Amino acid sequence: MVHHLIVCEKPSAARKVAFALGGGKAGRVKQGLPFYRFSRAGDTITVVSALGHLYAPVQQGSGWSFPVFNLVWKPVKNRRARAFIQEISSLAKEADSFISACDYDTEGSLIAFMVLRYACHGSDRAAKRMKFSSLTKSELISAYENASKLDVPVIMAGMTRHEVDWIFGVNISRAIMDAYSCNSGGFEVLSAGRVQGPTLSALWRRERTINLHVPDPFWTIEADLEFEPNGEVARASFCENPVLSKRRAEEIVKRCAGIRGTVSRLKEKEIAIPPPCPFNLGDLQAEAFRVFRFPPLKTQKEAERLYLEGLISYPRTVSQQLPPSIGYRRILEDLGENREYAKEVEDILRMAEAKGGLRPRQGKNTDPAHPAIYPTGISPGKLVQNARKVYDLIVRRFLSVFGPAARKTLVNIEVRAGDECFKIDGELLMDPGWMKYYKPYARAGERAVPEVKEGDGATVLRVWKNDRFTQPPPRFNQSSLLRYMERNSLGTKGTRAEIVSTLYKRGYITGSNISVTELGRGVLMVLSRHFPELTTVRMSRELEKRMEAIEEGTEDYAEVLLNAAEKAKEVFEGMVYGFEEVGAELNTVVQRLRKQKSTIGSCPHCRTGVLEVLRSRKTGKRFLGCSNYGAGCSFSAPLPQRGTIRTSGKVCSSCGFPIIAVTGGYSKTWTICINPECPSKMRA
Repeated sequence: MVHHLIVCEKPSAARKVAFALGGGKAGRVKQGLPFYRFSRAGDTITVVSALGHLYAPVQQGSGWSFPVFNLVWKPVKNRRARAFIQEISSLAKEADSFISACDYDTEGSLIAFMVLRYACHGSDRAAKRMKFSSLTKSELISAYENASKLDVPVIMAGMTRHEVDWIFGVNISRAIMDAYSCNSGGFEVLSAGRVQGPTLSALWRRERTINLHVPDPFWTIEADLEFEPNGEVARASFCENPVLSKRRAEEIVKRCAGIRGTVSRLKEKEIAIPPPCPFNLGDLQAEAFRVFRFPPLKTQKEAERLYLEGLISYPRTVSQQLPPSIGYRRILEDLGENREYAKEVEDILRMAEAKGGLRPRQGKNTDPAHPAIYPTGISPGKLVQNARKVYDLIVRRFLSVFGPAARKTLVNIEVRAGDECFKIDGELLMDPGWMKYYKPYARAGERAVPEVKEGDGATVLRVWKNDRFTQPPPRFNQSSLLRYMERNSLGTKGTRAEIVSTLYKRGYITGSNISVTELGRGVLMVLSRHFPELTTVRMSRELEKRMEAIEEGTEDYAEVLLNAAEKAKEVFEGMVYGFEEVGAELNTVVQRLRKQKSTIGSCPHCRTGVLEVLRSRKTGKRFLGCSNYGAGCSFSAPLPQRGTIRTSGKVCSSCGFPIIAVTGGYSKTWTICINPECPSKMRA
């Protein structure tokens, strides 16, 4: 008889594993913290859970210095995490066999390894690994029965990534905060790293391109054409749009007004639009942003919750392929039990019978650990609104990959009017194909065209020119920024959304169409002058490739880590000589930013001063005061004592005083006129 200790990543996953392996009879024991214990085939099995990362790299020894390269792995400073470690350590003394059942990726493998090595007293040397892509009963049982050796290359790749990020992130953040503190005597939370820097740099380059864009004029010409003999009227475009000369555009408009022409060309072309590829994490985040405007990190967290409930496969995958081993028919039949998808499933299975089997559309990207994201077929029961949206999107995408190609007819009509040519382009959806399974997320994109044939007459009823200007490139949104990071190997599939979220939290970027703040630009300028390697993708991309090579077993952990430390030393060489300059630059940026944040608008009393958020020396309460106080203006106004205050950029329609925006708990924002005697307040 053997006593196995199975280590899971999160409590909800531990519950799934325990009830799958225990046949629904796992006993939930609570002595300190909950765990599960049951018998299977004569063996005793105890299932315990971590809380994500229970161990993290920290500085060896004490002190606030940089650069520092001596790090050790220690328990995270969290009371609940320490309690879990103590419980696992106690249970490990009873076991003689250890199994990792954390998520099968670099993070999950690393979490289990640290628990096995430190909390389980060095049991990592003989531990085994359960490998699974979903938390379904059948897959968990198979993973347990076929447990293999620990995935050491994957563990070492995860360890390297954390240690490399610690070396760069902690040291650089300390450097810039220390420089600021020495110059200003104050403290400000600032951060930078090998992925944050290049990402912020890309955003600033786009910002600069937009700001420096000089619009060039051009013109487009359009016309309303009336066709013979049916009298249909349709909008047409000049064949040679855009026109780069205003004089030429005016001449064409004058020449074509009221002229009679002929349909000189009618061309129809049928095209097939193949089904979309199965979702990987990046595709899911992009699609959820498009249809729901969900930030990528929100989509990732909702997908991870669905995975832990056993409703979908592991979401942090780059694969766009679904292997037959997942059981296409079983999943579809299970989904068909849900009335919401029953009709679509019935249609797909009927087509499969006629075509000789189920063949999903496969994408190019693969992942050695996991397939593309797919629903497991388990009934979801009640889900909160956002989780329901993400689940429905995943299910309908899964259904659509089994659908036939959609078919459209592209129609091109050309009308010759004198020496000029006008055209009408249209699209007619002939067969929705897979789109009917992907409703309401598919875009049909039809454009009607008049019923004409070659030789029909057409009269130009009205013709006009449109004044246009060239536009700068669009700002990044969170979805397009993640795509940029993916193309340039910045971060990993599981960390990119978190990095973007950190840039928002630090106040470096703002808005859904992302713009770089004054603070973000200031930090980036400091990095560009003193840490230029941290603003380009080259170094980060090289490190990512080497860490991927560790996972594949073709690179050595120690060699990559030493190489990263050498690069970090090179980065810091300039800091020694530019320490005071860095601090002065950051101090200027932070003080200017604080000044902007505390300024509400022009003083409505003296008209020359500005209103600033101040605090009373006696009471400590904040209020608005004029910058001309002591120079003839004594205006002041009370303020709410809770919440974040900022200018709204608007003035009150009743009294003309500035309106402030106040953000309180749960990020709720409301607006208030600063005038305590505002007529609108009196009426209320």
